[in-house]
Amino acid sequence: MRLVPEFTSVGAHFDREVLSALDRAGVAADLVLTHVERGDPVAATVVFARITGGLAPGTEVDPPAEGRCARFPGQSSLVGVHHVAEIVEATAIDQVVGIGASVTPDTRVDTAGFVRPRYRDGLLVLLVEPAAGGVFQPAEVEQPHECCGGAH
Repeated sequence: MRLVPEFTSVGAHFDREVLSALDRAGVAADLVLTHVERGDPVAATVVFARITGGLAPGTEVDPPAEGRCARFPGQSSLVGVHHVAEIVEATAIDQVVGIGASVTPDTRVDTAGFVRPRYRDGLLVLLVEPAAGGVFQPAEVEQPHECCGGAH
């Protein structure tokens, strides 16, 4: 069964297309990761989905060692500002790690409605960085600006 059409987007756009294709096919997946395989002469983006319904049971496959997480349990609750302790308690995110500054359970994170944690060695890790107003923000934003007019 072909579930995923040919994709032309990258980053958050690619993630949305993958999630949409799974949803349209009636496949329920609570964990969806994307990662770049660089083992062949041409790099390819690979999708891993932990299927929870919509398909006949199959062989259990371990997720890759790392990847960007496009869907995870508790994701929909991460709108607005949350303390690190709240994020770890209410979602599948195992750790919140500060870039350039340390975070504590009381550190506030403004998600702006978009969170893309990284899956690393069996843990879901959200990377955050200091932002204006004394809060942190996810290091990956939904709509990053293109550098150099998209020439790179």
